[in-house]
Amino acid sequence: MIRALIPLLALAAPLAGQVKMTDGPVTGQLYPRDLVTNEAVVRLAGEASDPAYSSASLLVTQDGAIWTLESVNLVYVNGVAGFAFEVPIEAGLHRYRFRLRLTGPFSYEEVGVARDVVCGDAFLIQGQSNAVAGDAHGEALANHMQSAWVRSYGTAKASSGAATVNRTWYAADGEGQTDKGTVGAWGLRMGKLLVDRYGVPVAILNGALGATPIQWHQRDDAAPANPDTIYGRLLYRARGAGLAERARALIWYQGEANGSLSGYDYFRQFQMLRRDWLEDYPALERIYLFQVREGCGVADLEIRESQRQLADWFADVTVMSTNAAPGHDGCHYAYAGYRELGDRITRLVARDLYLEPSANAVEAPNVWGAQFTSPVRDEIRVTGRDPHQALTVDHLAYRHFALDAPERVIGVTLDGPDLLLQLTGPTAAAHVAYRGHSGPGPWITNSYGVGLLSFQLPIQP
Repeated sequence: MIRALIPLLALAAPLAGQVKMTDGPVTGQLYPRDLVTNEAVVRLAGEASDPAYSSASLLVTQDGAIWTLESVNLVYVNGVAGFAFEVPIEAGLHRYRFRLRLTGPFSYEEVGVARDVVCGDAFLIQGQSNAVAGDAHGEALANHMQSAWVRSYGTAKASSGAATVNRTWYAADGEGQTDKGTVGAWGLRMGKLLVDRYGVPVAILNGALGATPIQWHQRDDAAPANPDTIYGRLLYRARGAGLAERARALIWYQGEANGSLSGYDYFRQFQMLRRDWLEDYPALERIYLFQVREGCGVADLEIRESQRQLADWFADVTVMSTNAAPGHDGCHYAYAGYRELGDRITRLVARDLYLEPSANAVEAPNVWGAQFTSPVRDEIRVTGRDPHQALTVDHLAYRHFALDAPERVIGVTLDGPDLLLQLTGPTAAAHVAYRGHSGPGPWITNSYGVGLLSFQLPIQP
């Protein structure tokens, strides 16, 4: 297991009184890259107050080799001389070290050092307990994916004091619960897979908090980074880490705590959140949303149907299914389930953000609508969205469809991308639903094993 990265830009004790740093890297920091240049610019600035020193110099190494060496003259005004450096660093699996020195006519002193600085990509996670995705079953498996190249900053503890005090960078942890550097099991797996595939370090900030309805996640518009709010704590950390302006995607897993909220009200709450996210994280390219699953307080389909439709309303939102993910205990997941969710979201991120060619099955199977196949009204065609997705219908999967009428679904067959639902007889039903279920199968899945999104549809004549 990788130990926490130690924070610096530490000033050497003898000179702490003569040098004031106003900007600069800290040990373990990830600088988000500019996607055009594949670089980040590291700014280091401060003030010297000892006229015995006439220049400031900065030595930067990349993987132990000299990257740049710069020096500026110190010009004192009223006993203070300012200095500043701007150094571009490349994205990639490279470690940079920054060493700042003050030099006089006869001597020099090392002022501070920041080690293990990297350049890469930043991601945000928000939601409730399945976004926290800690080790609920005590398996101690998630941190097998831990990597020195997957990092996090601060703590997600539900405390304004903790959020504002902890300014340390850590190797991201996938097993803890809202602790130092914790990002959750599926978040850590996503980060590690991206590092391995693209050779770019990843920073993940997870601000999720268990058992929280969507209303509790809203922004305090008067003080967006208010650390007394869930929204504000994540934004406070993102700004402190230097990631808010360049975070590439936000992943949302929430909804179990909103079982009594109408689907329309959930939509409105998400609409407000999305608006605020795009304002406070202006570089977001995508918002990914996990549709919640049967169980854990989710008694009806309104929330799930609302979540399914969000991608139809917002072009930057993609909805991923949690159906058919293994290890579901009725609410949370064993590691196998979180591992699967990490794989699912990574495939989407790889396609959308890293432009990797991918199979159609990276999307969750989804549907357009439903209609009766004849005036007899004893069979329903549910139209699939993607004619290129090959679906598999497990035996007895029909049991998880429901009508708003006494008749039942007694069979499901495939007709290309469409599902044909056989009924016990003619029906006056106006809606058909696919609920999914908690626990293990049977399921309707695509070739990657991703389960069909749950839905509730009006039936056209």
